[in-house]
Amino acid sequence: MWRIGAFTLLIVALWFVENNYVLNLLVVIALQTMSALGLSLLMGYTGQISLGHAAFYGLGAYGSALISMRLGLNPWLSIFAATAIVAGIGWSLGWLVFRLRGHHLAMATLAFGVIVYVGFVELHDLTGGPNGLQDVPIFTVLGTFLDSDRLIYPLAWGACILTIVLAHNLVHSPKGLSMRSVAENERVAASLGQDVSALKRQILMLSAAWAAFAGGIWAHYLGYLSPNPFDVGFSIKLLVMVAIGGFANIWGVLFGVAFVTILGQLLKPFGFYDVVIYGLLLVIVMVFFPNGLLDGLVTLARSAVSGLRGARA
Repeated sequence: MWRIGAFTLLIVALWFVENNYVLNLLVVIALQTMSALGLSLLMGYTGQISLGHAAFYGLGAYGSALISMRLGLNPWLSIFAATAIVAGIGWSLGWLVFRLRGHHLAMATLAFGVIVYVGFVELHDLTGGPNGLQDVPIFTVLGTFLDSDRLIYPLAWGACILTIVLAHNLVHSPKGLSMRSVAENERVAASLGQDVSALKRQILMLSAAWAAFAGGIWAHYLGYLSPNPFDVGFSIKLLVMVAIGGFANIWGVLFGVAFVTILGQLLKPFGFYDVVIYGLLLVIVMVFFPNGLLDGLVTLARSAVSGLRGARA
């Protein structure tokens, strides 16, 4: 757990950075890491494909915003209510889509993401349609609005670090061994007494809850929502993040999110064509760095060091 302690100290130190642009990027990295970690548990550790994770992120954002706006619930309570609802949706979706495998499962989750996105756009009376929702209530603490990067930073990273700790403990627990056995061979796992269907639904539910909670923080931080950030492109981006970090690598996922987030800033001049670049990047990583770009870079560095030592000898 020394990594958690060292990483927490680093995050605390970065909070004192005076550059608001850097703080904004760090907040985005924290929130997207929560979603990517859930996807890593589902795909990397349990072996289940998902191309619709942006839907859970969006449902958490819209759900928490609408609960606080329509029902008058405090944002701190509405975000937990929305997370619970989305977790239930994840459980129910798992009951349906986990009857499928392989590319059929990928297409089913992709369809779910598209359906949810279309709902955000077309349900004008509920979601505001393409114009989105305005005047979403902002988090407050002792009468202070958390409406800046510096003020929302502790909440975003506190939730993210808690998610990292939970994910780390989960994958190193007996449940984590069960997840790996399902990823390797579902029939063998079932023959050993594992309830494979229930386990897959539980991980999808947990993954959906983490994404929804991150989406809720995003909604009450911005105070405004539109459907665009929750399209299929964001699901692909999350997949690229997990692939770059390593599908079954908790700390690698954090690297993948940071890498893609910074890359996204560099790709802004390309507009919507950035999805094409993410797709090419995903292919390159899957072909040449199957264990993740971070693992590949470490391996290359070790090989280079070994080569230099051999040359000196």
